[in-house]
Amino acid sequence: MRDETRKTWIVVADGAHARILLNSHRDEGVSELPLVSKHDPRLAHHHGELAAGVHHEVVHKPSDEKRGEDKFLSTLAATVQTGIARKECDQIVLVAPAVAMGVLRKALNKDSHKHIVAEIVHDYTHQDNPTVWKHVKEKMPLQ
Repeated sequence: MRDETRKTWIVVADGAHARILLNSHRDEGVSELPLVSKHDPRLAHHHGELAAGVHHEVVHKPSDEKRGEDKFLSTLAATVQTGIARKECDQIVLVAPAVAMGVLRKALNKDSHKHIVAEIVHDYTHQDNPTVWKHVKEKMPLQ
């Protein structure tokens, strides 16, 4: 008997690249959700709508490059929050290198944190989707 379908978003990002993969069942692979562009980590079907609650905390004055990365990751966090608010996903797996993971964690609101089922601190942005799935699948909870 097949388990209940659960929509899991696998958010793969660094400071300049992102993609969101969808897995509907642990025994299936992933499909990539269309983003506005490779430099704009909003889902194409959100039409610019972003969830409220993304907060920005500046500890020191970062470089232009760092500000750009933080803005990119904050926009990605808002995309995730919108997906959760619209019930487009049930759980989240974050995949990012350490610095980007820290920015994402800070940018996500409390409700979004409740949906995170795994965090993988690694840069898989330049790997193909089947390779990412192979590494992520073993970290996901058995549900």
